[in-house]
Amino acid sequence: MGLFDLFSEGAPPLVEEAFENVTNMLSDGHHMFESATAFALDNEILDDDLSAVDEDINRCEQELRRSLLEHLTVNPDREMVFSLKLISIVGEAERIGDIAKSIVKAGRLAHKPRMGPHVEPLRDMRNRVRTMFDLAKQGFVEEDPEAARRLMSMHEEIKDDTTVYLSNLAEADDLTANEGIVYALLARLLSRVSSHLSNIASTVAAPFDRIRRAHPEGTDET
Repeated sequence: MGLFDLFSEGAPPLVEEAFENVTNMLSDGHHMFESATAFALDNEILDDDLSAVDEDINRCEQELRRSLLEHLTVNPDREMVFSLKLISIVGEAERIGDIAKSIVKAGRLAHKPRMGPHVEPLRDMRNRVRTMFDLAKQGFVEEDPEAARRLMSMHEEIKDDTTVYLSNLAEADDLTANEGIVYALLARLLSRVSSHLSNIASTVAAPFDRIRRAHPEGTDET
């Protein structure tokens, strides 16, 4: 069942407005992620004002909460599950903007450009998270549960790969302390973006009581 299938006569205007705000937040978060990782992993110049974009995300979050509160005040017995799911999604989407800013801060800690064999796995992870943004939009905006489940599976892989990467990093003898700290931070931050996107996907693919706890196969997390 898609999110809008919860409505028997179509989504009310206030809820449609909230849905549009979440869509905009995902797009802005994707843009921030691209800019931040280009700076931190590809040594590109950061031209975007990420704080300004993050302010737009925060404004959308406030407008969404206001819209849903007004809707539930007028119709307290209708679409409760949909509204609660949307509120859950907006919290995840808002965090992505904050993490993008943290990725930039981690990149600025580096004493030299990020390059070499220890950076390539991070770039690969970044590229997979890029695909996850597309799947999040497909799963949420287009109400595609298969895309949502694929995203959740990708997150499980990224979690495992992050654990292996950090273990290898801890044993590496060809890194300065500064490089080790920066690369470890970036790995964790990339994994956190993946996690928030997976949580958004679980809102589409799982019942309300299993949001953030569901596995892509449909079983609860242990």
